[in-house]
Amino acid sequence: MRTDHIYIHFPFCKKKCPYCDFFSLVSGNMKEYREYIDHLHKEADLYQGYFSDNIRTVYFGGGTPSLMDPDDLREILLRFKTGGDAEVTLEVNPATADYGKLKAFMEAGVTRLSVGSQSFIDAELRTLGRIHGVNDIYEVYEAARKAGCGNMNLDLITGIPGSTPAGALYSASELCRLEPEHVSVYILTYYEGTPFTSLLSSGRLKKLEDDVEIELFSLSAGVLARHGFERYEISNFSKPGRRSAHNMNTWDFGNYIGLGASAHSFLEKFRWENPQDLASYYKKVETRSSGIITGNEVQEKDLKNEFLMLGLRKISGLNVNDYAKIFGTPVGSDFEKLDYYINKGVLLCGNDTIRLPQNMLDVFNSVVSDIII
Repeated sequence: MRTDHIYIHFPFCKKKCPYCDFFSLVSGNMKEYREYIDHLHKEADLYQGYFSDNIRTVYFGGGTPSLMDPDDLREILLRFKTGGDAEVTLEVNPATADYGKLKAFMEAGVTRLSVGSQSFIDAELRTLGRIHGVNDIYEVYEAARKAGCGNMNLDLITGIPGSTPAGALYSASELCRLEPEHVSVYILTYYEGTPFTSLLSSGRLKKLEDDVEIELFSLSAGVLARHGFERYEISNFSKPGRRSAHNMNTWDFGNYIGLGASAHSFLEKFRWENPQDLASYYKKVETRSSGIITGNEVQEKDLKNEFLMLGLRKISGLNVNDYAKIFGTPVGSDFEKLDYYINKGVLLCGNDTIRLPQNMLDVFNSVVSDIII
């Protein structure tokens, strides 16, 4: 078992955003940083037998990976055999990188930048607790283009408390004016255990109504469509030919290995997750042998549910032939309620696929939760 896809988690941030549910820490001293980088190298050594000779994607997520030293990123990439067409993505907080640093990242092997812009309205960025302002977005975007980056994603969050339809249209229009190759749009999620959840409970933060959140997302998606972006997954849009290979591998049920604290890995029917604290992560790396997959087999029922969920997230839908090839049974025989939704026109069937039409994507969660076994 080998994979062409790698995720690397860098947990350090200048400030933890109050809505964020990912494992992240306010960046510590240089000793803490160096210890983490050293353990990334040690963990990569453990997986050498599972990496292919032609790595197609490497994704540095976080946290704030743009806080890394570009030389450290280069040394990590040198552990993998990446071809000239590999997609190497680095997440960037607009307030943490300038032209010199972005140029160094590109020279180190990064080929794609994913900028956490989130909004083009300063008041909304303050509500989100972001450390950057709108001007930082424009500056980092210009610097990235000057540094030679020809493949950029910009993130957009809709449904921020206090948002209006006019604001949603403005943010999406400003984003399109920059002309990135890819855009990810998410409705703000309130995760349990985050400061935002506490603010909601205390009444200091007011969540928008669900139908308003959907309206604001739809307005943003409409602006993107008018500017030539193709929606290829529920939350992702790209110019023709510029889809994220890293994302597509996940939605296509592909294998990947995750390095770093809290990182997930999936190889065929095996899945495992690293600890979400540094001390436990370090201990696991230091005591682990090369037999790292044994005992992490996922139940077939859970794999089938995941294949269905990921497939229906894609605009192209779930491929029934791929399902039968992987599991040895027709998808219709495993999920009895598929026929019900197909007969009602909620799901469309054709060309060996089952998919949600774009005007029904808003009901994805309720449909999938009713179908899964």
